[in-house]
Amino acid sequence: MKTIDLIKILQNYPIFTENDAAKIINKKPEYIKILLYRMKKRKLIYKIERGKYTLYDDAFIFSSHISIPSYISLWSAIRYYNLTEQMPKTIFIIVPKSRKSLKFQSISIEFVKTKYFFGYKKEYYKGFEIFIAEPEKAIIDSLFSKKVPLDEIIKAIKTKSLNIERLISWAIKTKNKSLMKRLGFILEENKFKCPRLIRFIGNNQIFLDLALKRKGKINKKWGIIDNRK
Repeated sequence: MKTIDLIKILQNYPIFTENDAAKIINKKPEYIKILLYRMKKRKLIYKIERGKYTLYDDAFIFSSHISIPSYISLWSAIRYYNLTEQMPKTIFIIVPKSRKSLKFQSISIEFVKTKYFFGYKKEYYKGFEIFIAEPEKAIIDSLFSKKVPLDEIIKAIKTKSLNIERLISWAIKTKNKSLMKRLGFILEENKFKCPRLIRFIGNNQIFLDLALKRKGKINKKWGIIDNRK
């Protein structure tokens, strides 16, 4: 099989492995390694990590296929849904098990472990299937993480593009009192009703912004120390 014919077939793959290429052209692993090395050298393909390649330089196409299962979330998903104007330089991928982040071209692909692995869907991006958080789950994931500035999360909520009842239901589903406190405080501060959350919050006090550790005004209703600057 000619290289150009192989490329035509691989165009249908967001990501492909050495085994995929071996099955297509029916050659031994040693031959495949040399072939892919040469194709990479000619800049016909890109190497993602050991044994994994792509024809595409847009990491959004294949990033949720590197580790299975996984889905795009946090700042990357918030930007995808136009809930922020900021353009993150990292693609954040939610995974159920820890794994190392990697660099592709000038883009960082960071894997973030969670035990709350739900609330994502299949979307089509540039003709390929990707797995990405629902907008509300992107907010939930972001509230668990220090990787998205709190003010960006609040801006996303203020757009009024979210399904607030779904956001509240998924917060309750996590059974995480800290999350429910912080979400309830933010929602109420921005004129959203959230009486269901108040039943789950407990009595302890927590910081609103996880990235800051400074004193602030205490909101007794939600048990929140508003430590924003």
